[in-house]
Amino acid sequence: MPRRKNRPEAFTLFRTPAFKNLEFLKVSHQTHVYPRHWNETHVIQVVEQGVNGCYCRQATHTAPAGSVVLINPFEVHTGYAVGDTPLIYRTLYPTPELLAEITATIVERNAEVPFFPQTVVWDDRLAPMILQAHRACEDGADSLTVESLTLAALTFLIRRHAEPRVTMRPFKNERAAVKRAKEYLAENFTQNISLETLSKIAYLSPFHLLRAFRQSVGLPPHEYLINLRIEHGKQLLAKGRALAEVAYETGFCDQSHFSRQFKRLVGITPGRYLKKSNFVQNI
Repeated sequence: MPRRKNRPEAFTLFRTPAFKNLEFLKVSHQTHVYPRHWNETHVIQVVEQGVNGCYCRQATHTAPAGSVVLINPFEVHTGYAVGDTPLIYRTLYPTPELLAEITATIVERNAEVPFFPQTVVWDDRLAPMILQAHRACEDGADSLTVESLTLAALTFLIRRHAEPRVTMRPFKNERAAVKRAKEYLAENFTQNISLETLSKIAYLSPFHLLRAFRQSVGLPPHEYLINLRIEHGKQLLAKGRALAEVAYETGFCDQSHFSRQFKRLVGITPGRYLKKSNFVQNI
């Protein structure tokens, strides 16, 4: 019988300056066993492949692909792959202070550090939100995208799974704040705008800005910014500008990011867009 080959272990760590240098960790392994240990931060983990086993709170848990593992600060736990399938997961390590601050902005008063009573949860809305934020950080997306997706995921996590339960205040019409944010984005769309900067322009907390902006515009601020960039990019392409120049002048980090977002929103690649429009590309 042929011997099964183990996949090499892979650990990739990212950090974002926002949210107290929040750490994003991507792990792939098959044989590594984590001994009993604890973290000063929360552990928010989505299993992408395989089954993650762990001992926590005097019980053994299994977390299949698609599930979310929630471990509170200083809870002693272990970690290991269950079965023959290589284990791949993505983890966020928010500090207790960060989650307390987010909770306070939701309820608009001082709040305690949220506690998550379940170690493994199934939530078909939360898991994709965490993965989307994690992948945006891995792909080098702009600050507004990474910060908006991360805040949205952590806010949803707290509202759905934390104790005590968090209830949001009734929505208020924030037209003036949203107008200020839209104007700032339109005037600075080539810049790497942070969520904190935009919230200061709007005179709202980041949480309330995201909520008000989506309610008013129908899109979160980072998606509105991408739309602005793509529309400007279409104008530059119409003038025959090179793709690399267009990507740079519309605020994307490189041509591949521009092309990927262009295809996502327009439906065709920038190259096909040029051909369909009978534009002449300078090469």
